[in-house]
Amino acid sequence: MLSQLLLGEAVEILDRADGMARVCFDRGRQEGFVNEDQLLPVADTVYHKQLHEPAYALDLFGMLMGDSFAMPVTFAARLPAYDGLQLNHDGQRLLYSGQAVLAADLAQDAALMLRFGRKWLYVSELPGGRTPTGVGNVELVQLLLDLLGVNFPRSLASITTEGVNVDFVEQCQTGDVAFFDAGKGAVNHVGLLLPGSEVLHVSGRVRIDAVDHLGIFNREKGRYTHRLRVVKRFLPDAALTQPISLDDRFVEQPENSRQILIF
Repeated sequence: MLSQLLLGEAVEILDRADGMARVCFDRGRQEGFVNEDQLLPVADTVYHKQLHEPAYALDLFGMLMGDSFAMPVTFAARLPAYDGLQLNHDGQRLLYSGQAVLAADLAQDAALMLRFGRKWLYVSELPGGRTPTGVGNVELVQLLLDLLGVNFPRSLASITTEGVNVDFVEQCQTGDVAFFDAGKGAVNHVGLLLPGSEVLHVSGRVRIDAVDHLGIFNREKGRYTHRLRVVKRFLPDAALTQPISLDDRFVEQPENSRQILIF
């Protein structure tokens, strides 16, 4: 599976064959195939509104209620023509009683993004997944940043060429995106930096681990699992009242201690 499309996400159809459509998504950066039955033709005005001015569902799981059916939706689904109570989908009015917000009302605020991110803790890892039944490593970061209006790619190859480099660890701020490798040189992992030398990322499941200038330290395994390569900023610079420190190093205590020291 390359990726997943959520309700209301805009794509362009490039070709059709045997009930499948080849579509362009991720703002023109990727192509893939989807069953034609899962696509709904819309006017250009609707397409651009869904692309640039959507209303987002904020609950991990929710339901759209019609007169004779219910449709499940997940976090970051885009609700067409949403008025605060109901939306219009394929000419039908559907009720949505969960949390939702207009894109215009979301500030590019790191604390808000991480509050959304913590909702995903313990969701299982699924490469390419973008729902609470399974989410990919890059995909979680993309969902959270996209919610705040940041044009964040879904592929590592595209991400590494974008954003602003953070050259010194003392300049890191909450919400910066850290890039890692697993000891083989090529960047293959990303995470969002949190206060207190921690990182939100997906490794087996959505989790929060310790991080320093060497990389991610998994306290459960008692070792580093990912090596830090670079840090990039996609949100506006913030006044650092308490800079994030990545200068500390984690070491394992003797077996009878079961603690991790920072020195």
